[in-house]
This record gives sequence, structure tokens and C-alpha cells, in this order.
Amino acid sequence: MKSCVFVAIVLLATMIPAFAQDGAVLLRSTLTGDISNLNPIFSSDSASIDVASFLWRGLFDTDPQTALPIPDLATWEISEDGMTYTFSIRDDADWSDGAPITSADVDFTYRAISAPDTPSPRKGNVALIDSINIIDDKTFEVVLAAPNCTVWGNTFGALTPIPSHVFAADFSDLVENDFNTEPNVTSGPYVVDEWKPDEFIRLRENPDFYGGDPQIPTIFNRVLVDTTIQNQSLLTGEVDYVFMYPDQLEQLGGPDFLIPHVFSLNNTPMLIMNWADSANPQSAYDEEGNLIEQDPNPFFSDVRVRQAVAMGYDKNAVLQTLGPGGGARAAGPVTPSFGWAVAGDVTGYEHNPERAAELLDEAGWIMNEETGIREKDGLPFEVDLLYAELVDLYTNIALIAQDQLGDIGIKLNVSIMEWSAYLTDVLLSQKFDITIVGFGGGTEVDGIAYNILLSENDVAGSGFNLTSYINPRVDELLKQGRTLAGCDADARAEIYRELQRIVSEEVAYDFTVVTNQVHVMNSRVTNFNPGPWNSAWQIPSWGIADA
Repeated sequence: MKSCVFVAIVLLATMIPAFAQDGAVLLRSTLTGDISNLNPIFSSDSASIDVASFLWRGLFDTDPQTALPIPDLATWEISEDGMTYTFSIRDDADWSDGAPITSADVDFTYRAISAPDTPSPRKGNVALIDSINIIDDKTFEVVLAAPNCTVWGNTFGALTPIPSHVFAADFSDLVENDFNTEPNVTSGPYVVDEWKPDEFIRLRENPDFYGGDPQIPTIFNRVLVDTTIQNQSLLTGEVDYVFMYPDQLEQLGGPDFLIPHVFSLNNTPMLIMNWADSANPQSAYDEEGNLIEQDPNPFFSDVRVRQAVAMGYDKNAVLQTLGPGGGARAAGPVTPSFGWAVAGDVTGYEHNPERAAELLDEAGWIMNEETGIREKDGLPFEVDLLYAELVDLYTNIALIAQDQLGDIGIKLNVSIMEWSAYLTDVLLSQKFDITIVGFGGGTEVDGIAYNILLSENDVAGSGFNLTSYINPRVDELLKQGRTLAGCDADARAEIYRELQRIVSEEVAYDFTVVTNQVHVMNSRVTNFNPGPWNSAWQIPSWGIADA
């Protein structure tokens, strides 16, 4: 095994172009694999969002310590009733091709996301916008349909403008445009120079960036999924930066020239059980807004089965795979990053195989003593667990669940897929019975919950309500939490606590653990000062010592 790893490292060294060894180049490992889409109205995976942060500037940025909005592409004023936000785009803000960034670009972005034929996962984010009114080339109003307590992390966060002059006015070329993987016009400090799928994506400085010339002229992002190769690449200087989990940091050791920055992550990997029939995936609503009665999933539509699965494998064993300081048990969609809204009485499902077996019996899934697999109406409880191995944690969850659920008569056939195919053909298309993926919530308390639980986000092909979870009371709570008059934190906390209790009881998703995040950067990179909420505005100031 060691010789195989050595060969892989040698191959890696020979595959990195000579220019990447230049001292003025920042060498990075992409977060979780190759990019899938760099257009900000479509980007949904960590690798794409990570690379996109070098290419695009939003209307605002996020303070890395407090998660509060700070001016970036624009400044703003808020009306007394909290319904109208007037944004002023910087006079010196231009696209990388020299064209000015205007109010019309923001309006185009909003209309593109909202267009019926645009498969954007951000439709729900802009749903509370009543209108965008252009005042002049650099000034526009966003009028909300109702006060929104999460407007920064969701609604305005979705309005990162794209260059309207690059696309057809009717949005007909949005989905298939080469721009989505190799954008030739950007607003941030870098533009795409070259992309080789599954190998690397190289970025070069944008000479028209309004924030000034970046200190590092070239960013070389290497697709390195194997954690052993990532660590070896850090140690040999073949990459400067890797995002990792604490168990990988422990394996890395502690050389002085590698600086770790550790923070809690507003993200939770989930074992996801589809409530609807994966052979006939449908959206929650038809074109007229009527609720569609979807065919139930033959395995997981019964809450007793979902509860049995949730308690049928040991999440403490999953947590132990992260190593010391790796994270904590997850109890729901509100993570410890927002302790003020966590429901303390919701603790998740403890490992209890005996009770799990009882629930399966009650649900009509009876053990076949000859095969060791439960059956109901002649159907064996044997399902494919499909996932993309973005991080080792997903495999740890898969193997622990496969082993321990097998002991109670549920057979999981584990299959690993390449990320982009999995994302498009399986996850967003809802063509799975059971899967594993992590979901991050950004800077808002409901960032995870709103996306994965709201019924309107059950859109086969693009929405993040992946289980086809439909609960009118949860919809009501999610909307109350966003539109509560005055946005009082205590009142909102009670809303989210009730939501957590319902979601836990119904096992809308089976939340596993909440992990810590680790950013490891070579000390030769200067001015790298991340916080719990990493911030894109710092990127241009990063430098390389003695470059």
C-alpha cells in the first residue's frame, strides 16, 4: 500500500505544470473534488463555491468573525419599514472585460434565477423579493414582499450579479453555456485561465478588478481527493492550502511551516432517506402551484422505518472516526454555530438495535431467517446506498451503517460515484432511495433548514429538499422565522426549536455529526486570516513571502 501511495505522489509531482512551482503562484487543493458549475446562479457544491469565491463579488461580503454583512460591490440604505433596500454599486466596479457592472446586471441575475426554465437552486432564496427597481446605472432598489430576518445570508446572497451582456436576453443559453465552467468575464480578483476536468483549474489575476491588483498573480487549484496525497502534497510543498477535518490534521502532524486554523463548521453530513419513489421523482407542486401526491418510497415512506434506521447504527462510532476534537453529535438542522436557537431537548437518535428491530416488525418488515434480510409483501429490504466520496467521513458513515443495519436485516449495497455525475444524475434528480451528503447553511440560522425542508424547495432536478419532505406546519415555521416582525432573537429561537422537534420525530433527514473545519496554509502565504465565517474580501490581500 505504501508503495502505491509513493507512486501516486510521484505521478502528482510530474503532472503539475512547471509554472505551478513558481513562487508567485498559490497552490491549492480544491475543497472536495472537481468543480461542476462556476456560474453563481447554479453553483451548489463546495468545490465550485470555493473556486467561485475568487471569481465573483457579491453585493456585500461577510465579516469572518461575526458573520455580519460588510460593504463590498455595493453599499446600502434600509427603509424604516425594513421593506426596501437601496443599493449603490461602486463607481469603479467593472467586469473583467472592462464593461461597467450595473444595476441592469443585478436585475438580469434576479430574473434569470426566477425564470421558470432556469434550474437554479436559488429560486427559494429570491422568492421574497417583490421587485427590483433600477434607479440609474449604479443604483437600484430591492423591494421585499415581507420583512425578512435572513435577507443577507439568503436573499441578497443569491444576487451575486452575472454579466448580462454575455448571455441571451431571454436566458435561453444559461444552462448550456461554456461560461458555467470556464467563465471568461468575472467581477472578482481572478478570471479562469485554464480548466482540465479532474486535474486542475488555474486562475489568473483580473487587471480590471475594482479592489486593485491581487498580491498573488496566479491561483492553481489542484483536484486532490485522496487525503493521504493531500497531506503528502502539503509536506512536500506541492500545495500550500488544504481544507480538511481534524482526523486528517492529526495524520498530518505538526511541521512549523504549516499553519492550521480550526473553527466549528455550519455543516452536517446526513444519511438521507427518500420519502418518495425514486423511480418516479417529482416536484412537490405542479405549474399551477397545486400539491402533487407523490408515490411513496417502498422502503422509507414509513416513519417507523426511518426511526429504525436512525437508531440502527451508532453515530458515536461515526464521531470517533473524526479523531479528538473532530466535532459533535448532530441533532437537527440548527447547528451549534447558532447555539441561541438549538433545541436542547432534541438529542438525536441513540444506537438502539433492539428498539430498531421492534419498529421494523411493527412496520411489517419481518426478518427472513434464511437470508438475514427483512421482507415485506415479498420485497426484500435491500437498497443501494449511492454517494460521492467527497470526504472520508462519508465513507465512514456508509460502512458503519452498512454493517450495523445489516445486523437488523437491512441490506445496504454501497456504491461510490464521481461527484458531478452523482450531483446531477442522482442527488438533485432525487433518483436514490438512500444516500449520504453534507449540507452547509452559510451565515443564517435557518440556512440548512430552509433549503432542505421547505416544500417549495422540493424541485426534482434542482431543489435542495432532497427527501420530498412535505409538512405544512414546518413550512409555516420556516416562513415565520424569516418574517417575524422585529426579528426578535428569543421569539425566533422558539420557532426553530419547535421545528427541530417535529423534524427529529419525523426523521425528515437523519443528521449524523457536526464537524470542525480546518484550514491548513503554508506559512509562506501572508495575510491569510480566516475566521469561523471565511471571507472573500481578504483574498486580494493574500501574498507570498519572498515571491
